[in-house]
Amino acid sequence: MMNDVEGLVFLVFIQFLSFSCALYVLIHCIKTKNTLRSLPNHLIICLLIVSTWMISIDLLTTEFYFWNKTVPIQTSWACKFYNLSFFWISGLNRMFMAFMSIERHFIVFRPQLYRIRRLRYILHYFPILILILCSFTYSIVTNVILTCPQLHFRYTQYLCGFTCSLLLPNTTMIYVWFQVFFPTMITIIACILLPIRFLIKKRNLQRLEWRRARKMILQMSTIASTYTLCWLPYTIILQLVSINRVSLNNYYISTSMIFDSYIPSLLTPFICFHTISGRLKLNVIKTIIQYCFPHRQSIVHPQNILITQNQNRN
Repeated sequence: MMNDVEGLVFLVFIQFLSFSCALYVLIHCIKTKNTLRSLPNHLIICLLIVSTWMISIDLLTTEFYFWNKTVPIQTSWACKFYNLSFFWISGLNRMFMAFMSIERHFIVFRPQLYRIRRLRYILHYFPILILILCSFTYSIVTNVILTCPQLHFRYTQYLCGFTCSLLLPNTTMIYVWFQVFFPTMITIIACILLPIRFLIKKRNLQRLEWRRARKMILQMSTIASTYTLCWLPYTIILQLVSINRVSLNNYYISTSMIFDSYIPSLLTPFICFHTISGRLKLNVIKTIIQYCFPHRQSIVHPQNILITQNQNRN
């Protein structure tokens, strides 16, 4: 069993790899206009940006806490920022995933809707903007504006002991149901129905449409299954906490909940790297092969060969 120090060192190593992969994919997307223009890639890029924020800001704060047993900046506004950042970004992560799992049904089986500019804005761009604004507004209200008698920041506790978003029963239930449970269940149900609809309508699809639909379904299944495996235990534990079956005072339960919430973000850059561009993967593999196994050129010296031949004749 690894102790806490070994676990943190291993986590920092994975964090470095994940952050490097995220930067590489983001730079590739910026340079490659076709990747940005591809509508199915927009939410994947949104997930990548959100995950990059989480592993570079929120996870860094968490690692500092577990290493020093205190929060980095010990002020009330810093504590509000820690809570705002964590709950907004993690909630947005789940909402993007849920929306993408629903949108894939329209992109696969009703692609003609997105060829009309007005419908493309209504079905794609506006919902993304609404999700960002609603999630941010909710997080601002519950973590910054809302006050309650139970609110006492403790700098020796994770996220300073939380804000009223988890200290009040009503706000806790809203968070559990609308920020965690519903997005997770929508992702699971939509992703289960997607391959079923594909098998039912497979005969009606042309060969080009069939290959395109199959690729997007495999892409979606890879991302959704990873998120489901990570967020489902978190959802179950929160449900048990909300009905007082489990207590967050238990060290192992609270620690597992904290780090389980970062696993999807740590894995997202690698998933995006695997799904977003096949050409990108080939270029990286070639670079690694050339670096690890450099091509050695054999240099022929004609003078040495002539001297050797003359010596053999004598």
